[in-house]
Amino acid sequence: MPAPGSASPRAIALVTAGLGTCALLAVLAGVVFPQAPRDGYASGLQASGAAGGAGSPSLPSDTALRVTFLDVGQGDAVLLQAPEGQTALVDAGRYDVVPLLREMGVERIDLLVATHPHADHIGGMAHVIESMPVRSYMDNGDPHATATYRRLLAALDARPEITYLEALPRTISLGSVEIEVLPLLRRGTTDHNNRSVTLVVRYGTFTAFLSGDSEIRQLTDLVGRGVVPRMTLLKAPHHGSDNGFTPAFLRAGRPEVVVISVGRNGYGHPRPAALSAYAEIGARVLRTDMDGHVGIQGYRDGGYGVVRGQQVALPGTESTDDRDRIRVREAVAGRAVGGGGVPAAAAAAARVRVSVHADAPGDDHRNLNGEYAVLQNQGDRGLAIGGWTLCDGANHCFRFPARAVLATGGTVVVYTGSGRPDSERYYMGMGRAVWNNSGDTATLRDGTGATVAVFRY
Repeated sequence: MPAPGSASPRAIALVTAGLGTCALLAVLAGVVFPQAPRDGYASGLQASGAAGGAGSPSLPSDTALRVTFLDVGQGDAVLLQAPEGQTALVDAGRYDVVPLLREMGVERIDLLVATHPHADHIGGMAHVIESMPVRSYMDNGDPHATATYRRLLAALDARPEITYLEALPRTISLGSVEIEVLPLLRRGTTDHNNRSVTLVVRYGTFTAFLSGDSEIRQLTDLVGRGVVPRMTLLKAPHHGSDNGFTPAFLRAGRPEVVVISVGRNGYGHPRPAALSAYAEIGARVLRTDMDGHVGIQGYRDGGYGVVRGQQVALPGTESTDDRDRIRVREAVAGRAVGGGGVPAAAAAAARVRVSVHADAPGDDHRNLNGEYAVLQNQGDRGLAIGGWTLCDGANHCFRFPARAVLATGGTVVVYTGSGRPDSERYYMGMGRAVWNNSGDTATLRDGTGATVAVFRY
């Protein structure tokens, strides 16, 4: 397999599994893709011309493309799941994302994309390659002098059956989903961020724009080329940085939903200027640091639904979010939220989101208030949470005082250490760190012991 960063990597199109040798001989004979190639595979990735053709399955009108922004902290990992079952993973965060993929039922990756070789985008990629079947791998061809990048190369070298694709302008079909690779700035003319692989994902009239850490220079180039489409969904470039958007780019795309993949960081991401710019165009903004995993269900007619938090990993879970998809609903214990007779805990589960900020700066056990849990009320009424408990996986628990209230649209923070509580800040009073940096479970229960929300990371 040609190594990423080589002068002219070539993709081998395996039309059928039995023709792999013939395809290889064709490449050696000088057969290369044209300027805008279409990559064909017998399964997984399919030839673009087949999408919607006689050989394509007839899909129900409510079948959805699932675009999931995994909560990987300060990094990117976006999972695409076509209606027919094919999968693409665009970036893989800084650490191991395989457990998250397994939890979501992912058993293989048909297309793995590294937008650019920074650790917060490729850190978890080697383990993906080592842990599950991967059909094709794509990057921008730019090497990087880091141990993380060298580990990725070693993982690829150990899997010669993986087809390497350089991010040239091309269209790839993931089942009935079209993935267009947009042109890059010339190699050697800019930094890694501004050569991020940029993808336009289309399912009917639903359009998503994924662009890694693109900054002003790359976004301006794409606008100038006229390749920025009207979009339903935008992955905020560069984690919501103030250099990750331009007014011209946002005017061209007019995204309805913007998802910011972000975690605790020292850069101030997302920046106020970016948040203001998204608000000015009327986009709905979701953030993985506040909403956990964010799942967007895109429909052929351009409509969409939203699933957030741990529910993303639960099959069949839908969302109350009704922009363009009023019929999309959130079900709790099999019943629609808001109907008569819904249990209090079930109704609360539809409105309360829990997140955990582990790994305090410095020594966790000496900086106990550097780790904390956050409860957010996303409903339309305040909640009396007196007597509710928040527990970690080892059953270290905090019980909210009798008159505690989680206001409408409000948040409360539960710190691990000690301090003076008020209506928004509470303290567990622990003498050592509670939340495991490598992963833990936060469970919120009401006064009866019924589970209200669960957050795993």
